[in-house]
Amino acid sequence: MLKKFAASSAALTLASVMLTGCSAGKMSTEETCVYINDQVAERELQKKAEDSSAELLAGDTSAYAEIMNEFDSILGEAAENTKDNKLATSLNAASEQTKKMAGLMAEGNSSNMMEISQKIAELDTAEASEATEYLNTACPDMDSFS
Repeated sequence: MLKKFAASSAALTLASVMLTGCSAGKMSTEETCVYINDQVAERELQKKAEDSSAELLAGDTSAYAEIMNEFDSILGEAAENTKDNKLATSLNAASEQTKKMAGLMAEGNSSNMMEISQKIAELDTAEASEATEYLNTACPDMDSFS
């Protein structure tokens, strides 16, 4: 009985040390990608995007802008907590791009949808694509809202 308790206690202590150690350190590339997808799922951003699609089609882009702001926050958190410097740079570039799109969409209404669409298309430059290219390579299955 004492052996079982000691073994269980040792396992719990080891798990606690591992969790504490992991939370204090930076995430690997793979962990960063998983973190992003987990946060998107946890915050239900895909569902929110689907729920706001009718508003978006009607020209009200404000709800979608809020979703993009949440996604921007996730990208920023991931960039701060990854140990992959190249991924951090790419995440920061994607965050900046998302922030710009969210800003444009926050101003949106049905009277200026064409203007907003044009401005968003102008953000998709070769330089922007190059800055986020590694993100697409490192996290090919990452959820996106842009």
